[in-house]
Amino acid sequence: MTLIEEILGGKVGESVVRKVDLVYAHDGTMPLIIEAFNKAFTTVRARAYIFFDHVYPAPTVKIANLQKEIRDFAKRHGIPVIEGQGISHQLVVEMGLAENSKIVVGADSHTPTLGALGVFAVGMGATDVAVILGLGKTWFRIPESVGVILEGNPSKYVTATDVILHLISILRNYDMNYKAVEFFNVPFSLDERLTLTNFVVEANAKTGIIGEEYTGDGYIKELEVELNSLNPLVAKPHNPGNVVPVEEVEGTKIDQVFIGSCTNGMFEQISKAADILEGEEVAVRTIVGPASMSVYKRMIEEGIARKLIEAGAVILPPGCGPCLGRHMGVVGDGEVVLSTTNRNFRGRMGSPNAQIYLSNPITAAVSALYGEITNPEGHI
Repeated sequence: MTLIEEILGGKVGESVVRKVDLVYAHDGTMPLIIEAFNKAFTTVRARAYIFFDHVYPAPTVKIANLQKEIRDFAKRHGIPVIEGQGISHQLVVEMGLAENSKIVVGADSHTPTLGALGVFAVGMGATDVAVILGLGKTWFRIPESVGVILEGNPSKYVTATDVILHLISILRNYDMNYKAVEFFNVPFSLDERLTLTNFVVEANAKTGIIGEEYTGDGYIKELEVELNSLNPLVAKPHNPGNVVPVEEVEGTKIDQVFIGSCTNGMFEQISKAADILEGEEVAVRTIVGPASMSVYKRMIEEGIARKLIEAGAVILPPGCGPCLGRHMGVVGDGEVVLSTTNRNFRGRMGSPNAQIYLSNPITAAVSALYGEITNPEGHI
């Protein structure tokens, strides 16, 4: 059996109804969930949490009013609301909310981040999440799985971002609709594991999960990745699957670098970037977004924040703002951005005329010093 078959208790292709151990949403999706919930239910029967992370603190009166509506709903139904502490996926990990869970549903496409913990985690739309709130359960069709076995260890210039970009470039030519990616023999820390599973949806996968022992039974495809053969990669506009070696776009002038988000805003990634920037001065706007307040506190305690500030970087309060182009770090017409986020669709970070490149935090930090996309090899 695949990991997901084991968790959901059935065979690939079967439809099953299962209790959801944890359901969560954020300020960006909750208004539509409330609307759908109120049409069919009066009582919340699920273990639920709400996070304010997408547009927080509120930058407009309209958003402030929507957030007030969410608070009022949460108070009526006894749902905890976590405000200003960071990005929902990261907080679920830090707060231990997914412990002893098998099935997690979030009202956000990057909920599969939690697959790094070995749980079946999927993102769903507002109506589906509203039904889970009202019933405490939902139905799933058990997806087929691709097994990915990692071999060896990466160079100091390569991170989990490069691994998943490499996989996306392969899987984009394969029908991944409603299929899962299961990773095995993963040599990375938890911070980097979260990056792997966070990014799988950009391969059009349903979810991703990390397991311990690969059996080879039940998988529709098997991929082996030799980590020691990988080099830093970059995804060119306007698709995360538009992947090339960094040297192919080296020298591309950039206007902004963003290091952070639910993909690369954990302490390990930001610390690596800060070590590169220490004692130097950035040549372009450089914005750093910690994934949580706990990460931010640790950055202060261990001197990481000072390194970044003295290099000329701006540190944002934890949240999603720049990644979705709605709050802080929004880019203008014709600007070129190098970002450590997971999406570079047209208009994703602001202007539809902006060009967004994706890279790992090491490449991003080195590029910030030179003002152009730069291969870290030979420069650090």
